[in-house]
Amino acid sequence: DPDGERLTIVDDEGEVLSDTEALLVFIELVREHLLGDRIVLPVNTTSRAVEIAARSGLTVVHTKISAPVLMTASTDRGVGFAADGRGGFILPGFLPAFDAAAALVKLLDLLARTDRSLSEVRRSLPAVSMAQESVSTPWETKGTVMRTLVETADAPLELVDGVKALYPDGRWVLALPDPDAPVTQVWAEAATVTEAKSLAKEWAKRIRRVVR
Repeated sequence: DPDGERLTIVDDEGEVLSDTEALLVFIELVREHLLGDRIVLPVNTTSRAVEIAARSGLTVVHTKISAPVLMTASTDRGVGFAADGRGGFILPGFLPAFDAAAALVKLLDLLARTDRSLSEVRRSLPAVSMAQESVSTPWETKGTVMRTLVETADAPLELVDGVKALYPDGRWVLALPDPDAPVTQVWAEAATVTEAKSLAKEWAKRIRRVVR
């Protein structure tokens, strides 16, 4: 990008990787060469990232969806890689901040070490089924919305940022007030896109009931 912070990746077959694919590619490649035992990612990142990291005994630490928070967390002991899931990558051993040029060089280095093409790595990635909803939420009701979601949750909660419900079958949903607009963002992940959309819509309905 113009600021040199975020990277868009095109593989050897001309495919433009989505931000999620780029993130998972990096984790797949770096997991055997990480200088540390932890990876830092925002709380709205796909669970597939956790699964890939776990293959090499690595732990994923979730943070708030905030660049300053992510950069600060990347300086913690044991953290060898961080990313925001939107094309921003942090290599703490080089610089605890987004640097697209450094990320590109690191990507090429990792590909050379593994002797795999980028398209091979892309095709090996697990499927990701996520959905997102945006719900209009007046500023004055955002607090009420979050409290209500906590009180009525039907699954264990993770309160790193917003309200994230973790279902036993691997599904999860996150509701987070937008800091810049009268909106609540909802992300969901499930085994299929249809299930993810259904879960996101269900929680969007819960929010609308409170807003009315």
